[in-house]
Amino acid sequence: MILLGQRPLGASDADFRLFANRSPELNRVSRSLRLGFNVYVAGSRGSGKTSFLHQVNRVHPEARYVGLNPFNTAKDRLVAIEGALAGGSEVRFHVPDTAEQISSSFPYFGGVKVVQVADPLRHLREAAARTEGEARLVLLVDDLPTDHCHELFGRLRDEMWELPVQWVVTGTEGKLEAPADSFFDTVIRLPLFEIEALHDLVSRRADSGTLEERVALEEITGSVLDALAPCSSRQALSAIRDVYLSDDFERATKEMAGVGEARARLTGTAAKVLDSLMVHGPTHAGDEQLLADVGVTRSRVVQVLGDLEADGLVVSEREGRKQIYTAFPGTVISGQPAST
Repeated sequence: MILLGQRPLGASDADFRLFANRSPELNRVSRSLRLGFNVYVAGSRGSGKTSFLHQVNRVHPEARYVGLNPFNTAKDRLVAIEGALAGGSEVRFHVPDTAEQISSSFPYFGGVKVVQVADPLRHLREAAARTEGEARLVLLVDDLPTDHCHELFGRLRDEMWELPVQWVVTGTEGKLEAPADSFFDTVIRLPLFEIEALHDLVSRRADSGTLEERVALEEITGSVLDALAPCSSRQALSAIRDVYLSDDFERATKEMAGVGEARARLTGTAAKVLDSLMVHGPTHAGDEQLLADVGVTRSRVVQVLGDLEADGLVVSEREGRKQIYTAFPGTVISGQPAST
């Protein structure tokens, strides 16, 4: 069975064989940990940050991984972090009001009792103290939102430094603000995949399938990857799945090639808008990051997004009161050249 799904890769041998080459970044994390450095790993949505952390865990099995994607509040994220540090024992701490307005009592979380106290790091310290005599503890914290990262490692930076813990934290922010920036000695950015890395990704996935599946995948790879590069691993796999599941490979690959040609002709504001969507993921026209990347007004961005959608380079859907735009792949193109 060919493995083209988008689930994050774990630390198993089977998943390691599917992991596209990020050896330079992995080696830099390992060197940083040996030197006692804290590491921040930045990457766009879909860039493979979770899979990357699992590979760090594979190399450093003594580290403790905690994924924060399922949690919606600062309270729950901090409970999960302390739970990883405490190794599943009773967790008690107070989330600072600056991170979130909290209720007077905390619920049970995953069987771990949470009790409110005054000091936000008191029980983090106690949990860390129980590891005294062991090798220095490494926490791999996945998907920490920027504001909570600044809360923990900025406002509470000095207190966090006192903990006998090394941190490897992932997020989407390419540049942290002071004072959180000084907490991390090493900052690693996971770049978009260029054509060579995309071929490596596809080759690894193809090896998981039957001969017939591999042949079919090879038929579509060239056109799809040429149209996509550079892009995230998630975008590449999404496009390949769409074409692979098509009833007409030839038509689907021609359409994808048409998208790539239209993308290549973009200039100015249109190119900046599309690049921002591809780097940072789906968003709305008023997103501050998008506006900062493009450097024009919201009304101009709305106009450009409309043109890009007409050309098949983005798709949109309504979420509440906002129109959310997503860069291809997965679009059905009009066959007309990009005019933006």
